[in-house]
Amino acid sequence: MLAKPTFETPLLRVSRPVSACSRCRAAKIKCDGKLPACTACERTGRIHECSSANDQFAKGKERSYVASLESRVERLERQIAQAKARRSSVTMFDPYLAPPTSTLPEMPARSTGSGRQAQRKEASDVDDLVADFGFLSVNATARDFYGFTADMSFARLVLSTSSKKAMPLFETNVLPPRYSATPLVQHYLDYMFILYPFLSETALFASLDNLYQDAGRHATPMDHWTIRMVLAIALASKSRCKGDSQYRDAVRHATAALERADRVLQPGSRGAVQALLLLVQYSMLDPYHFSSWYLIGVASRVMVDLGLHQDPPEELRMKDSQLALRRRLYRSVYALDRAISIVHRRAFSFTDDSASVPLRADPGAPLSTAARSRDQLFLRSMDTAPQLIRFRQIQSFCYQELFQSGRQPSQESWRSVWSALRDMHEWYNELPASLQEPMKAVFRSEMLFSSILILSPSEKLPQTTEFAENLIFEYCLDYAEIMRSVCEETGKYVFYTYLDALRTAYVGRRLLDVLQSKQSPLLIAVAPSSPQLPSGSPPPPSLPNRGSEEKIDRAMQSIEQLTDVLEILGRRFGDPGLCEEFRAESRNLAMSFAGNLGSITSSTDGTASSFACGQDDRAF
Repeated sequence: MLAKPTFETPLLRVSRPVSACSRCRAAKIKCDGKLPACTACERTGRIHECSSANDQFAKGKERSYVASLESRVERLERQIAQAKARRSSVTMFDPYLAPPTSTLPEMPARSTGSGRQAQRKEASDVDDLVADFGFLSVNATARDFYGFTADMSFARLVLSTSSKKAMPLFETNVLPPRYSATPLVQHYLDYMFILYPFLSETALFASLDNLYQDAGRHATPMDHWTIRMVLAIALASKSRCKGDSQYRDAVRHATAALERADRVLQPGSRGAVQALLLLVQYSMLDPYHFSSWYLIGVASRVMVDLGLHQDPPEELRMKDSQLALRRRLYRSVYALDRAISIVHRRAFSFTDDSASVPLRADPGAPLSTAARSRDQLFLRSMDTAPQLIRFRQIQSFCYQELFQSGRQPSQESWRSVWSALRDMHEWYNELPASLQEPMKAVFRSEMLFSSILILSPSEKLPQTTEFAENLIFEYCLDYAEIMRSVCEETGKYVFYTYLDALRTAYVGRRLLDVLQSKQSPLLIAVAPSSPQLPSGSPPPPSLPNRGSEEKIDRAMQSIEQLTDVLEILGRRFGDPGLCEEFRAESRNLAMSFAGNLGSITSSTDGTASSFACGQDDRAF
């Protein structure tokens, strides 16, 4: 309780007393309710004994004017302290950001007192965070409802919004033997962690130790969540058909992780961002149960609410390892948000201009010097993630220019298109030689998809040119060729997600669109002339010179390849409709090629440019 103010309190009289003072009530005499002391107490010289309302009356309705002022001051100071704490959370962070074993300690069982206080604190955090969501709402009276977490919590809000189908229940969710779990963790590190390194590798193995040592007595809820989700992601990525044994095991581990969602998915925690990103990665492999777009939106807003999109001020003198891990957490959210939003053709969760975290990083920087000396054997190279971030930045700039900067058409936007095409192909040609070929294939498929997307009609460029249609045709053929590896079971395209199925479906539709709209002009041997360029625009890529028969043969072959890829990916992710729709649309078109072949005039074949194939950028 604060010290009583020293200024003189004015005498006030209420029109109707809320309640009689304790002395008047005991004597059963009328109390006029005068403040700070009633007339009866004043006459008997017992001004200081004229007490305020007791505890049975609601707070805020005390009849003592001084007590009311003190209560008001106390509430205001509490609000100021909370505001300062939120402000400091923007820059202050835990001593070691990533370790799941330390950032989110295990919460004790809820009791009547402390549990109720924690419930009301979580309700406040949920209200503050959900206010930014736009698509969620919380009852304004929830803060005074003591049974809040019985039916609703932040985790329940997230899961109910992002869930498509309820997760099945299993009789047993025991952990597999450690000799079976360790290869799955290694698989995650080899194919997922190198792209999105938002976890600490050493902390990941520490969580694994906590679960398998001493019967898991020292494991925290975050340890259980992290290992279960990593196992689920690894198994789901290995699955080749929805419903096979690996898929069922993945769902079982994800269900076991969700049992601890209320203790892990809590607003105001960086561990919650990491937990959400793990759930985002799993949703990309299990679209039957979760929507990755909703989940990455929640993760982005939690990240922004914590201020991770802004670099901390220099006066904090943060350790390099801690700053690097903080930045990698932001970059992982950035990369996933851009990838998911672009595929679904939706707005980004935050713009590039709103963040101050540099996206360029030293690709060889280790997680921490101490960690490298302890676990040199397990640490992965950081060469791949910076390359992905650079590509996402190119994608983001052009996507915002064409799809998120108004609906007024502008031919000047072609400058952004040709610049983005040049930057993406330069990025691909400058990939380090140490990068594995399977990862280069993944990057090339994304580069071709993005090239097709920005050349297609948009709000800024509702009408495309004949030259752009020919480029789209060539890029579709190259995309179908590289995605053949999905059908070959050779391990060259190990990690693919439902986003790749949606990308393939989009590329297939664009190929059919250009063939249906401009079949005869597109399949002639003479390539169209280069378009008129805006001032300051880089030159467009050159087109290969192909004969009509070669174009028709490659188009039919690409349609068959895309059909096979969509069939495999549709079976893998439980969405056969993608293949069925494409097969129905392409059947009539493929049959018409034979009739058009004789009517199309062929021209002399020239040397094919290899720029469209992504192998040589001589135009740039």
